[in-house]
Amino acid sequence: MKDATSSGSESSSLIGKSTPRFYWSLLISYDIHILHRVNSILLFILIQPGACLAGTTAYELYLRGDLSKAASAYLTAAAEDPEQPKPLLNAAMCLRQAGKYREAEGPLSEALRRDPYNPDAYSELGWLKFHLADYDGARTAFESTLRIQELHSRAELGLASVYSNLGEKEKTLSHLEKYRRLRPDFSGVDYILAWNYMNFKMYKEAEGALIRALRKDPSFTEARLPLAGIYARQNKFNEAWNQYFRVLDYAPRHPLASSMMKVLEGKLTRQPEEIRPPFRIVKPLRMEPVDAVKELLKSVKLRVGIGTGNTGKQRRNNLLRVKSFEGMTVTGKSSGKVYAEIPPDEIWLAVYEDGKVVLKDPKGAVYGRFTGPILLKPNKPNGTVIFDASSRIKNPWFSGADRQYRGVIELAPIQGRGIRVVNIIEAELYLLGVVPSEVSPQWPYEALKAQAVIARTQILIRRARGGTHKADGYHICDGQHCQAYKGKSNEANTTSRAVMDTEGEILTYRGRPAYSFYHSNSGGWIQASKEVPGWGDSPYLVTKSDTHPDKPLEPLDPWDFHLWLTGNPQANCNYPGRVRASEFRWMKIIKHKDMTFRVNRDYPIGELLNIIPLRRSPSGNVNSLRLVGTKKTVTVDREHLIRNLLGFSSLKSTLFEIEINRFKDGHVRNYWIYGGGWGHAIGLCQSGAAGLAGKYGKSYREILDFYFPGTEIQKIKYMPKGKK
Repeated sequence: MKDATSSGSESSSLIGKSTPRFYWSLLISYDIHILHRVNSILLFILIQPGACLAGTTAYELYLRGDLSKAASAYLTAAAEDPEQPKPLLNAAMCLRQAGKYREAEGPLSEALRRDPYNPDAYSELGWLKFHLADYDGARTAFESTLRIQELHSRAELGLASVYSNLGEKEKTLSHLEKYRRLRPDFSGVDYILAWNYMNFKMYKEAEGALIRALRKDPSFTEARLPLAGIYARQNKFNEAWNQYFRVLDYAPRHPLASSMMKVLEGKLTRQPEEIRPPFRIVKPLRMEPVDAVKELLKSVKLRVGIGTGNTGKQRRNNLLRVKSFEGMTVTGKSSGKVYAEIPPDEIWLAVYEDGKVVLKDPKGAVYGRFTGPILLKPNKPNGTVIFDASSRIKNPWFSGADRQYRGVIELAPIQGRGIRVVNIIEAELYLLGVVPSEVSPQWPYEALKAQAVIARTQILIRRARGGTHKADGYHICDGQHCQAYKGKSNEANTTSRAVMDTEGEILTYRGRPAYSFYHSNSGGWIQASKEVPGWGDSPYLVTKSDTHPDKPLEPLDPWDFHLWLTGNPQANCNYPGRVRASEFRWMKIIKHKDMTFRVNRDYPIGELLNIIPLRRSPSGNVNSLRLVGTKKTVTVDREHLIRNLLGFSSLKSTLFEIEINRFKDGHVRNYWIYGGGWGHAIGLCQSGAAGLAGKYGKSYREILDFYFPGTEIQKIKYMPKGKK
């Protein structure tokens, strides 16, 4: 992109001397519109002389959500420097974010008067007009973009969207194909292609596009719904049922998926467990040549809640099927009494009945009814307990796949809820299952070591004072609420080596364990913990660009942030071939009725009129969101609430912008959400760590120093096994 200052001075000479003919036609077409808008801009400035508070910059106003004041301050700056287009572009983005699309047209048009060679400004003017259902104006602006810059992905998408609304199939598909070539790894490309194929009743082509989208992004719930509909239309009821089931994996309360599964149950030609066969563990897992577990020192014991939900609470377990390749002993936790010796490979049942855990052998004989906890301990030191999957089990964690765990399993009744499952395991053994559950074992080795260190640090933090889940009966849960843990069946040689090579190492700040937060993908910027309500203010959890350490970026103003978010910029976590592109950049298009329904499930505001991202951190993450309805207006300012609110499946992150698309009568049609990253963006970016190690050869110590500046690595003193 051109330097804003130089482009402003250059444009005045070009208009006066050598502007090409097609630019004159463009400018003439906007003349009357611009005259009105310039007057409105000047009036806007005059009637708000105090908009920019003393000592407060336009950028600061933008970050704290005073969008009208921020726009006014940027317009004031534009009036003070009549050659500079950048303040006008920033003002337009603030107005659009506030939902004032018509007001935003004026600053954009004036910016183009100052710099008629800015393709991005023409493109965004086109999008403003498109979202206001001015399709002729939008087409003119998008075509202007492509005259200046032939390869411009957003302009191609814009033209395709215009022609789609005009019902011109060939032109729509032609521009979408160009868009796909410009953004081949972006799952949103195939989703939009599929949407248009369906509008044109090209269902076979839509099916192929949706499958491509899901290969790029398996979590793309919005792509599974139409794919299920296509399968149902083709009488492929098993395939349709499977897609609705997959939707519920990511959005457990999705109303359409839930209702359609019930409709399809009577039309299935196979049993559900045949359509979705569970993963089976049929023989012991051999980890050669790295199965050196006996060499690990004795570490602290940890209580891990198994089969937990999104909040880390135990899901309902009505029954469990347990076995061990080595055989196991069942004892009372308090009494130490041996209640059963389970032979190798024999499956026993633990059933929740009348507030008790009832233990049954394969023939159904009862070996005990327990009101307190019982322990399942393998007969060999390196043995495991396996939960055998069954469709009879209500908890999807245990019904969809066999699960295998080192250490000891504790089963106890939870009154009115079912059986609590806890894995009692040494910390270092636990990490063997955590690291490959959190990152890909195929990633660069130094990134795996960095993950091992911060995961170990998380153990100490979450175990302190009885643990994060003390009230639930365990220190830490097995889901992303704490850190993912899938047991022994998920272990890999590379990640086990990383745990062993960093044995006992933790991240510290001034001699104490550091808050070693981490996330999947930052989207290109790390945000400071102090920016997010409830996350504290740690001096090493700071805002910074997730780019090469020697090439940091300054925080982005509204205009540059928009281009950065809707583009495909360089970043540590933009690592093709190792990291899914759908984690770095993603999009959703949600119908107005669906968004209104979803919002009202949590906040009864009536019909949704506007969604306004308010407070942002300098990283661009939204930390406060205003929902305007016909009945009332509410503000949401918790990270997990914001992510779970916009659509039936959770947003991957709070790094997003919303564009509101309307019908010609002004009513909202749908919401276009452009986003980046996956997770809270605080602390270590796992994908970025892979990029730092793989692209730039950074060591795990350098990686941790980059994401947690000022911290140190220290080693915990463990004892050899067998010593007290």
